[in-house]
Amino acid sequence: MSEDIKSKVQNSLVFHQSDLWDSIVWIIDEAYKSESMIAISQSIDEQKRSHQCGRVDGIAFVKDLLESTRAVALDNAGRKKS
Repeated sequence: MSEDIKSKVQNSLVFHQSDLWDSIVWIIDEAYKSESMIAISQSIDEQKRSHQCGRVDGIAFVKDLLESTRAVALDNAGRKKS
């Protein structure tokens, strides 16, 4: 990632409270729950279950990336996550 884009991303994640951030995290959490329920469902076969678990893992990765990027941004700005 270029330093210019990295700087823009980190600057955009330094905030005290954001309804947009809360909405994004909520949507990701709901998608995770929904995809997880499908993955553990008794009605899908093993091949589909494996694919579904990959989807769940992808959602978890995206959420972790967003949260860790924000944590670094706050740390770089000398602020703690609230």
